[in-house]
Amino acid sequence: MQQALAASPVLFPLSMSEAGDLVQFVNLNEQAYQSISFLDNRILQPNTPTAVIPWPELSEAAKDLPLRCHFIFHISHAGSTLYSRLLAAHPAFFSIREPGILRLLATEKHRSRLSTFLRLWSRTFRPTQTAVLKATSFVSEIGSDILNTVPDSKAILMYVPAITFLRALLDGAMSDINSQATARLSRIQSRGLLPEVSLGNLSPGELVAMSWLAEMLSLSRIANQFAGRSLWVNFDAFLESPHSKLTEAFGHLGIATDVNPILASEVMGRYAKKPEVNYDANFREKLLKQADDRFGEEIKKGIAWLEAIQDPTASAIIGRALERSI
Repeated sequence: MQQALAASPVLFPLSMSEAGDLVQFVNLNEQAYQSISFLDNRILQPNTPTAVIPWPELSEAAKDLPLRCHFIFHISHAGSTLYSRLLAAHPAFFSIREPGILRLLATEKHRSRLSTFLRLWSRTFRPTQTAVLKATSFVSEIGSDILNTVPDSKAILMYVPAITFLRALLDGAMSDINSQATARLSRIQSRGLLPEVSLGNLSPGELVAMSWLAEMLSLSRIANQFAGRSLWVNFDAFLESPHSKLTEAFGHLGIATDVNPILASEVMGRYAKKPEVNYDANFREKLLKQADDRFGEEIKKGIAWLEAIQDPTASAIIGRALERSI
């Protein structure tokens, strides 16, 4: 068991029982890792072979695996999947996108198992590679724990300004906003902010703005605690200047490289979550402008809600609300 786990990432931990006593594994080759956007139960087909390993056996087998990976933390709709694919186009990196178990580890119940799974996600197909793990957005809340667990790791913190977030989310992703609203407001209020706010009093635009603030607070805590290990990436600014921003990201992760071949590849012309779909910056901007026409009033309400917040803890973050670059 230990030899098989150490050999490569082919054995991937897909899910864990609620009690934490069993971990389900699937076989993934390198091509599968490259193509899959979400490494969770969505990849299972009726005939997908799986194996279940008891936690004590897994913990013992993984205890000597090295911790060696970097991270992408992000708010939603901020280009993180695209960045993950662009980094993976270089032979130095091996990308792992949104493992489902990491969401469980964001809960206090299973936090003690973080090191074991980070060791599993640090495995690569070649010794010259370093894994780059893209977390689900709300996992940023435990970003500090993650970076403390992997002391040599670096973090890329991806976001879009609030105006872009409002345009994108109001026009197609309100299910995420509504399903996570209670948890996000709770996270904000746990920091002593906005104690007077009630979800029932927020309009759709204000709900989206609140969601942006919650996720930005998580990213900012990572940046404040690990300033030398974190790099902010404004996705809008990347689209305006992809060469300089991607070069900076590679440099932050310790790689000096010519990014032109990567930017010229088909990765930039595809929808990162569904590579079979054509998608580029012009098409994205067209969709955002459509959102302006359909949701202009709610966009204004969201921005006004952010600008009305008078709290020194949030002031630096609110300052990013309307910016176009960083």
